[in-house]
Amino acid sequence: MPRYEIPQNIGKVRVAMGLGGKYTVWNGKQGKHEFYIHCRNRKQAEEIAKLLNSKDRPKEIEVSN
Repeated sequence: MPRYEIPQNIGKVRVAMGLGGKYTVWNGKQGKHEFYIHCRNRKQAEEIAKLLNSKDRPKEIEVSN
């Protein structure tokens, strides 16, 4: 299972459709400050987005693919 380190200045994340029809949790930025997590399905992506948008988000998250 991949483990992602969450940057401090991630901003608000949203669920987006990535390449190949995969759902992605994405912060809407491009380039150096871009952050995304590929997810299995929309339900998993929405749960992760809700967790990351909360006030007390974790410093690290483990996602099952």
